[in-house]
Amino acid sequence: MKHLAPLVITFLALNAMAAVEVIYGPDNRQDVYQVANSLHRKLALSTAGMVSVSSFQKSSTPSFFDLAGIKTLESGQNICPNEAFSQQPTAATCSGFLVGPDTIVTAGHCYKSFATPDQVCRSFAWVFDLNMKSASHNPLRNIPATNIYLCKEIIQAELSATADFAVIKLDRPVVGREPLRFRTSGRISSSASLVVIGHPSGLPTKISPAGRVTKNNDPTRFSTTLDTFQGNSGSAVFDASSGMVEGILIQGKTDYIPSKQGDASSCLVVNKCDETGGNCLSGPDQGAVQWGEVVLRLDQVVPHIQRSLNKASR
Repeated sequence: MKHLAPLVITFLALNAMAAVEVIYGPDNRQDVYQVANSLHRKLALSTAGMVSVSSFQKSSTPSFFDLAGIKTLESGQNICPNEAFSQQPTAATCSGFLVGPDTIVTAGHCYKSFATPDQVCRSFAWVFDLNMKSASHNPLRNIPATNIYLCKEIIQAELSATADFAVIKLDRPVVGREPLRFRTSGRISSSASLVVIGHPSGLPTKISPAGRVTKNNDPTRFSTTLDTFQGNSGSAVFDASSGMVEGILIQGKTDYIPSKQGDASSCLVVNKCDETGGNCLSGPDQGAVQWGEVVLRLDQVVPHIQRSLNKASR
């Protein structure tokens, strides 16, 4: 793993360029323990964070691991100390979700930002329940081995103008959590209420509800007002009522801006837009993100998910 450090640095930079996001209206992000909705808490059980294997070390408790060398949001990303979650650790690089006994789906750029995605497969693990259990809980300590899974095989990874997804085969079936239901055809309703679950800015799992669809006429993607950040790449976007996965979070607006205008070295604050996706602090956006956070429709991923599931049944 001696070349892992520069790999991780390059990976984080590329990932940040591929998917940067924002807050729309009030900040709806919540830690799992704060969420009252039982369906959303159950969905969170089947979501995972992508974490560098070099960060793991054996815990003092047998069959448990700790994560070492992880910085807080403030110290690692120069976020102002009064910003939400500034003192929480940022261990996850991307987010993913379980669609079969041993199959994870995430964003394609989490693997395809490199010429050698197999190196990413070997260098990153998937961790479930990487979340805050209380306000004072340390999620970096005593992680059960049963929550940690390695990437065994990249079934399919694509990164293009129309596709950004990866289907990953894990090293063993996941225990104690159910694969998520996902849309296989048709489109989400433009009036649907949305929730996204993942690791914004690499933080412990956050559940962010109250998103809405802002653009729904593209055949491969739709836009939303979900509160997401770099690190949410690969997050499952759900219909908030049914719990069905509608797509994969792949792209968005600028995360943070300098707290002092014209001073790029000042600490950073969250970029904010109104609940229509306009009037952002960072100024107007061009391209797909002008309507908000971009979600890849899941229907083009379904054949590859099925291919992975068929491998599991042999």
